[in-house]
Amino acid sequence: MNPNYTLVAERASHQCEYCHAPELVFNFPFEIEHITPLSKQGADSQENLALACRSCNLRKGNRVSGVDPDSNTSVRFFHPRQDLWGNHFQVN
Repeated sequence: MNPNYTLVAERASHQCEYCHAPELVFNFPFEIEHITPLSKQGADSQENLALACRSCNLRKGNRVSGVDPDSNTSVRFFHPRQDLWGNHFQVN
C-alpha cells in the first residue's frame, strides 16, 4: 500500500476525489494517484496526490487534458486541489 494512503484518504474523506464515490462501497482501498503525472513533470508531493477509484484512475491515466467533443477544443481535466467539483460536474 502507498505510504501516503492514510493521509490522502483522510483528507479526501475516503471518497474518490474525481467522481466522489465512497471508498466503503467498494470494500477495498482506493488508489493514490498523481494529479499531474510524474511523466508530465508533476511533483511527488502530498499536494499532487489524490484518492481515486480504480475507474477514474484508469480513465485519467497520465493525461491532464482531453478534447471536448462538443467544441473540439482541448480542456484541462478537473484538478481536486484547484477546482470546485460543482463547477465542473453536473449530476442529473
